[in-house]
Amino acid sequence: MEQIALFEKKDISQKNNHKAHSYTGIYALHKYWSKKPYNIIRNFITKYTGLGEIVLDPFCGSGISITEAIITNRKAIGIDINPISIFITEQLLNKISSQQIILAYQKLKSEVKHKIDELYKVKRGDEEFIGTHFLWEQNELIEIWYQKSNGKKDKIIDLPTDEDKKLIQRFSYQNIQYHYPKRKFFHNSRINAYGDKYIYDLFTPRNLLALAMLLNSIDKIEDIKIKNLFKFVFTSSVGQASKMVFVVKNRGKYNGSNNGNFEKKEVGSWVIGYWVPQENFEINVWNCFENKFKKTLKAKGVQYSRPYQVNKAINFNELKDNKNLLLINSPSQKALKDIPDESVDYIITDPPHGNRQPYLELSMMWNEWLKFNVNYDDEIIISESKDRNKDVKDYFNLLNITLEEIVRVLKPNRYFSLIFNSLDDETWINLIQKMNELNLELHKVETLGYSANSVVQDTRQKGLKTDFIITFKKAQHKINRDLNIVYSSSGRNLIINLINKYLSQAVDGQLETYQILNLLFTELLHENKFMKLTDIIKILETDFQNDRNRWKRKN
Repeated sequence: MEQIALFEKKDISQKNNHKAHSYTGIYALHKYWSKKPYNIIRNFITKYTGLGEIVLDPFCGSGISITEAIITNRKAIGIDINPISIFITEQLLNKISSQQIILAYQKLKSEVKHKIDELYKVKRGDEEFIGTHFLWEQNELIEIWYQKSNGKKDKIIDLPTDEDKKLIQRFSYQNIQYHYPKRKFFHNSRINAYGDKYIYDLFTPRNLLALAMLLNSIDKIEDIKIKNLFKFVFTSSVGQASKMVFVVKNRGKYNGSNNGNFEKKEVGSWVIGYWVPQENFEINVWNCFENKFKKTLKAKGVQYSRPYQVNKAINFNELKDNKNLLLINSPSQKALKDIPDESVDYIITDPPHGNRQPYLELSMMWNEWLKFNVNYDDEIIISESKDRNKDVKDYFNLLNITLEEIVRVLKPNRYFSLIFNSLDDETWINLIQKMNELNLELHKVETLGYSANSVVQDTRQKGLKTDFIITFKKAQHKINRDLNIVYSSSGRNLIINLINKYLSQAVDGQLETYQILNLLFTELLHENKFMKLTDIIKILETDFQNDRNRWKRKN
């Protein structure tokens, strides 16, 4: 046990825990599930690699690890089965001058904005306005916001007139002549996706038409880099143009003669899944796009002066010779087979955590808008959608194949950092046992916190509010060892003693569930032991006292 002076007690709850920065700049531009803090990823890459060395992320997701590898002058291989993932990564890295972006935007605006504005006309007497927000309750239009000018102070809130309602009735899904998503969802009630619904049901017919018109105009842009950047802005804004934008009600009423006696409301956002609230906003599509464009322009302006270059490779040999970026849209278990043995200097990845996030299902809206072909069959995931046959057995099989490939391509004596978070016993035990079988030595167990603006955080009392970063070193020769699964019957006293030790070292003698689990995992793994999470939770509930979601010793 550590020797801790009474007058200088260390905060054990922060042991080996990395603090996350909020997403800023390019990392704040596009939503993606389970994004990792860029500052922590950068620290790991610079710690375990040198300039010009190869960093691999076989589940690159939002592209943060790949972007950080490139801007710190490493070479990077990013693999992901999700087409939108590879697309987002490319757009994060591409450098385009602000002048080029502005010129293309002005041309796009002149071509399509007035057409979109026509869809949102609000007539009041002899005057015409452009509606900005339309509030719906149980599929009935109940409130309209419009402006006399661009200033926020001129916002007018009004009840819909018969003419407003007639305008709405002019729009229908069937009459849209441009491309829009026509695919049905996989039925998965966990993410509010239902098999009898289409992706286009997430949008009002008017907003669907406006989005289809906008994307059609973007598709006509000749410069491929500019076109893809604007498609990136489109997909980053499309969720806010959907019915999934909820209403935030505040106490009080709006003030001002123009706004009558309306209850104060604010605009929420699309967060995760496909939940359509009973009260939702229909927001002017051009406004959604323009807001995202302004943020993108600012971030890209800063990025343009960064001292890095992107030289894309089409295969590993090109990457090794004179390129620095290889992006592969393919299942990891297959794509890794094309990478030579012992050729990668460092691997950092955040694989799918069982059934925590069904990435391809959550990305259907983006992928269908951009007409991407999606390989659902080979995704490494546990899905509650019975249509997909993605069960635990399939998940373990494909993940284990991928882990074997990861170790094969890693150079001896180099490091592999695995980011993982799950509350499922079976998932954890499979992972730990598989890592134990491979030619790896445990180097360090650490944790990372989520960014303050992370889309997905597990806020349950028993949730793991941090992710583990388990770093292994590839050994020169095969290591033979047995993993000791500690069961509650035989390991109860061991766990109780360890928890008591942690509580005695905590500043106020109390720790949250996730802090205790972090400390236990770290200590047990270093001794080649593991214990079920459910058993640890039972011990906490029976042998310790819970006070406002913090555990302490019983009186």
